[in-house]
Amino acid sequence: MEKVVGKEFPLEKQRDMLEEMNALKLPLLYQNLVAAYGEEKGRAVYDDIFEVGFKKRSKMFEGKDIGDIMMYEIDMFPATGWKIWIEKTEENGELVWYEHLERCPHLDATRKRKLPDPCAIICEMDCRLGEQYKVAKWQRMKHLPAGDKECCFRITRCK
Repeated sequence: MEKVVGKEFPLEKQRDMLEEMNALKLPLLYQNLVAAYGEEKGRAVYDDIFEVGFKKRSKMFEGKDIGDIMMYEIDMFPATGWKIWIEKTEENGELVWYEHLERCPHLDATRKRKLPDPCAIICEMDCRLGEQYKVAKWQRMKHLPAGDKECCFRITRCK
């Protein structure tokens, strides 16, 4: 019997491959749902699935301040390929956070595969659902696909 051994990859290459696979999960799910059900129903099913996941993810932030969310993001996002930094300021007596995303693994992965930009099915969904479920209000100030050097979101408490 002949033994066939799988190819070994350096750890850095493994990390890059896993990062890309993770970044493509939602864009590929969306594409598959649209291919299976058509544009309208596929988008509706995707929206439902995304919302279920959002509610599960946001449970951990119930009763927490926006600052807790921001600290979680700057601690965890780099592990999945993001280049992120935040600013905290006060505007008109209100605490405001600015989230700067200089690298988006979803955008990098979809562009590498010549797929549509993922903003409408990921970031815009997070913004809409964040406000709907009173997690926080995200307002996009800058956008990588529009030619900016980063995506920047202004984040405030929901009123």
